[in-house]
Amino acid sequence: MLNKDLEIIKKKYGENMMKLCRELFPSILEEEGVLSKIILSNFYPNHNLYDDIIDNKLENNFKNYIYNMIDVSKKQEKINKTPEELFEEKGYILKECLTKDEIREYKKYYKKEEELCTFRGNRLNSCRVFFAVKKDVSDIKREDFKEPKRQDLYGTSVISIQFTKDGTNTLSIKNRYNHSVVNPDATFSNNLDNIKEGLTYAFEKYYGIIQKYKSNNFEIPNYVRANDGKLYKYNYEINNIYYCPNNILIENFRPRQLEKEKYVLMDYYLLDLVNKTLKRYGRSKDSFIDSLSLVDKIEVINNHDKKTVKLLHKNKNETIIVLDKYNRIIGLASNDIEKIEDDFLFHNRVLKCIELPNLEKVGMNFLDYNKDLTEISFPSLKEVDSRFISYNSNISKLNLPNLTKTGSCFLESNEKLEELNLPSLRYTGNDFLRKNRIINKVYMPNLFMVGNDFLACNKTLKELSLPLLEYADESFLCYNNGIRKLELPVLKEAGKFFLMGNGNLLKLNLPVLKEIKDYFLAYNSKVILNMPNLRIISDKQSSHIKFMIYCNKMCNYARKTSKIRKLVKK
Repeated sequence: MLNKDLEIIKKKYGENMMKLCRELFPSILEEEGVLSKIILSNFYPNHNLYDDIIDNKLENNFKNYIYNMIDVSKKQEKINKTPEELFEEKGYILKECLTKDEIREYKKYYKKEEELCTFRGNRLNSCRVFFAVKKDVSDIKREDFKEPKRQDLYGTSVISIQFTKDGTNTLSIKNRYNHSVVNPDATFSNNLDNIKEGLTYAFEKYYGIIQKYKSNNFEIPNYVRANDGKLYKYNYEINNIYYCPNNILIENFRPRQLEKEKYVLMDYYLLDLVNKTLKRYGRSKDSFIDSLSLVDKIEVINNHDKKTVKLLHKNKNETIIVLDKYNRIIGLASNDIEKIEDDFLFHNRVLKCIELPNLEKVGMNFLDYNKDLTEISFPSLKEVDSRFISYNSNISKLNLPNLTKTGSCFLESNEKLEELNLPSLRYTGNDFLRKNRIINKVYMPNLFMVGNDFLACNKTLKELSLPLLEYADESFLCYNNGIRKLELPVLKEAGKFFLMGNGNLLKLNLPVLKEIKDYFLAYNSKVILNMPNLRIISDKQSSHIKFMIYCNKMCNYARKTSKIRKLVKK
């Protein structure tokens, strides 16, 4: 059974929010219209409010905030009697339960399907629990009460008095009927003095339980308080403009809702259904809109918690945009996009899949820090600039069959990347695939030149094949402990810190390389070298590496001498 306040909260904020309010505010619910008014005046209707409170562990903050909206203090009568004495005067026996077993002793007083949740255990982790039982409880029969009322003799014959341990000592007096009556957790309106004058003071004096509500400025991540006093959930804040679900914009803390018949606010873009345009709202930097051609037709399809927006372009191409329940872009497919400039979908962090079959070139900062991206299809892509999908958490496979050139930080820190296919790649910038935790095999048959920190800090990498690599800049493959054998048959030039920190490398074949620079193979004491054409050695080499190089030269000299002797004998 729901009172009117809970019905309003359920309609505006969802069933889970209603249940939370019923649990936290039984006393306030005693006065009709108070709680719903407080909630509605402080929170814009939002069926995700409950999830955001729970996910951010803000139940106590939320409770304190709401209680501070009303005056819950009353003058207390100070009577120098213990709680037990005062309860006895009303015909009760009071006991505090200190163990689960002591709590379970009271289960016998409850009818099946009316037992308290308290009996399920763990309540003592969050509350101090007391039970008060009427001395004549055995004479008070459930079957005698056909129409239960919370304050009737049966409902109040066994009560559980519970104070939270969160510092507020919030009181809940739980009814014997439990949820067979309305608001059973606010028996006696959760006011001990309604049982017997002086009980509130007695619990303070003899048990140290002072009911209080701490003042605080309640905040929820990704919520903003507008000038109407309400907290609004927002998707993005860009230059003091808040882009919210439900077509709401907040500028200078003034909220306004766009007409749903005319507009769709998705991410920080405004889709004009009347004029058939898609524009950036505000001054956010982004190349998404510039990548699309003119629109001829728009179709919006609602599907449960998602929307699909279809754009038919005047050149007959099509773009499909998938939105989540907050109107954030989570999917994109388009045969209209061939080139993308810098900062594409710059603020979006929730895109899950993207398919651009005709895309050939991409600018800087393409979908970097996008944590949810899992599916990518760019079969025609040839060239990308810096920070291409760097710092992504979920991509496991990537196939870019026509990619020939990358900028710096290509796929850097993609921690779940397992498979990578780049058969046409020729040139990479700095930090290529740096800090990828899972990938163990890389084959790039046409790679010609790489920048600094190529594949650095890939500690699970075990197999590497670069048959055409000729030029490697500084810190090539540094700090990789998985590679045991490496052959670079045509490598002509290598920078400083080459293969530094590869402590498990056992065999290295560099048949063409003529010069090694500072800190070549630093921190490696196991490797067997084959460098027959080596001519120049940097001074900054360990004695061990110099000794290995000397041994390598002697072995090569011995092999050559042996061949000459055989020829002379013939």
